[in-house]
Amino acid sequence: MERRKIQRTGTSSYIVTLPKDWIDTVGLRSGDYVYIYEYKDKLIITPLEKGVKHLKGEIRVHKPIDNEQIFRVLVGMYLSGYNNVVITFDQTIPNLAKRINEIKNRARIKLAGIEVVDETSNSISFRILLSIKELPLIHAIRRLHLIVNNMLRDSLEAFKNNDRELAETVIQRDDEADRFHFMIIRQLSQALLDIQVMHELGVTNSVEILNYRIIARNLERIADHTVNIARRTFYREDPCVLCNEVYEIGVKINSLFNRAMEGFYKLSRHISEEVIETARVIIGLLEETLKEKILPGDIKSSEKILLTMIFDSLRRITRYSNGIAETTLNIKVNKSASHDIK
Repeated sequence: MERRKIQRTGTSSYIVTLPKDWIDTVGLRSGDYVYIYEYKDKLIITPLEKGVKHLKGEIRVHKPIDNEQIFRVLVGMYLSGYNNVVITFDQTIPNLAKRINEIKNRARIKLAGIEVVDETSNSISFRILLSIKELPLIHAIRRLHLIVNNMLRDSLEAFKNNDRELAETVIQRDDEADRFHFMIIRQLSQALLDIQVMHELGVTNSVEILNYRIIARNLERIADHTVNIARRTFYREDPCVLCNEVYEIGVKINSLFNRAMEGFYKLSRHISEEVIETARVIIGLLEETLKEKILPGDIKSSEKILLTMIFDSLRRITRYSNGIAETTLNIKVNKSASHDIK
């Protein structure tokens, strides 16, 4: 931290000197230009030629561990904003060709913008060619919302009608939801690393990044529970005494979820408060139905277990929708220091 004096030059401009050590470190010379970003009550100075940071990473695999472990590290580097990642295997590990092919295919399914740029008998090089300008943050969130909403609607329909083919399509769409979730988290991570990216995303500060991260996480968790509901379809028996009643509650929860996202898009305090109150009512309805109709009901034990598991997912979807509404309120408060509650 250095203290510098502001000096006036002319009638409408001010100047402040820059530390020589910083100038030398970033490679600037007299006459060079810099970017100056206005960031709330601060000014951020960035060299023109630096741009967004390009991070390079390497994963070295020394023994034949499960590919899942390797892929989780790759996902972590993707989310952290790495642009180039090389995975290198020890030559003694068996079935290297199969291992590399599995990781390559999994990466293409789960990670948006990732491409293989080089491959040898024991290594694979990835480059992430994902431009923030191609799909801005709010558009990516809208796309993830649309995917999750369709998954939830179809999972309820599949369970109600015992439609196993529709249930299978819901399960398959989870990969697409993961792709957009990972892409959003990557964008937010890059914003934390580079003020220029934060500026391009239209994000005000790091607190706002944290709130967007919570929104994306809640959307991804709702997608996971829609998959759980779809999978229960394969264990459903006919006739199902209370399946229609479960479906009706699920429709209300689907509506609540969309209402929460509407409040987020509009940054509406009134809509968000409405969602929070409605979520409380729905949680009560779920608990009442479970205690008074399902558990003591004259139905098979297998159906009781199945419906209880469905209700657990519906309860969690309700709570995640409530979480979206609460986070919307946090974003709204963060954007202004003055608020009128009417």
